[in-house]
Amino acid sequence: GSGGGAGRGSLRGMATSGWSERDARADQGADQGAGQANPPRRVLLTNDDGPASPFFARFAEGMRRKLNWPTFVCLPDSNWSYVSKSLKPPQSNFAVDLRKDEARVPISPASCVNLGLYELAKDVDFVVSGPNVGHNLGRSSILSSGTVGAALEACIHGRKAVAVSFPFKGYDSWTDDDLESAVDVALEVTEFLWNQGFKEGEDPGSVFYNVNVPLWATSSARDRQKEGKLGMEWLQTSVEQGVGYTSLFKVVDEAAMEMEWSPTGERVFDSKTAKEGGDVAAVRDGH
Repeated sequence: GSGGGAGRGSLRGMATSGWSERDARADQGADQGAGQANPPRRVLLTNDDGPASPFFARFAEGMRRKLNWPTFVCLPDSNWSYVSKSLKPPQSNFAVDLRKDEARVPISPASCVNLGLYELAKDVDFVVSGPNVGHNLGRSSILSSGTVGAALEACIHGRKAVAVSFPFKGYDSWTDDDLESAVDVALEVTEFLWNQGFKEGEDPGSVFYNVNVPLWATSSARDRQKEGKLGMEWLQTSVEQGVGYTSLFKVVDEAAMEMEWSPTGERVFDSKTAKEGGDVAAVRDGH
């Protein structure tokens, strides 16, 4: 997958174009055994697409069963895309729909993180937001994303944080194998970042990672790896500045000045101007 990084103290981006993180670590010549962190005390997992996300349940299950990480879920009970780090107060008091290790609430993703950290899961030391349904690539998308906004809220409160997104080239265009492979990659990258991505002594809230795992590239990369060929690579990238949405609305009735929500702009993966080394170009090219 690919992501964008604007440097230390803000956003770091991961572009995963590598299937085996273990091989990558070996290639870097690092004996990572001594650098391995203990598992998270507890993970807080959220998203901005709500429970209806086609990716969330499988990712949450993988975090609990494959990584064996204690995980508490606190997520919006409906879709909250395009809300950035909104903390819009609810119009009235609300009841928490509390299930086993999961809460569903009528508030924004960033508010879910705050509620989880201070009221529902106070022992959390790692916040993971996603997987987003679609990409979070380029400045306009990243700064508008509820998924990324939730990770930012975690940073404010001194927690390590990762935002995860699954770009695709058409809704429902992915296969079950694509999704399974993307979840595996996302879990592996998330585990690697927990162990290796945050420097010892670094303020946990000073940095977070934005990870994008392209659904169309992961299963084919896994097949190549099984054949002994190069699988996926992970890339750390910059954030593309010039690709993204333009107008968000269109006029549907000029006399009444009635507007419709209708984001427009260049499709990021069709961009001919995306700069090499940036997050859009990396994912566009299958990293």
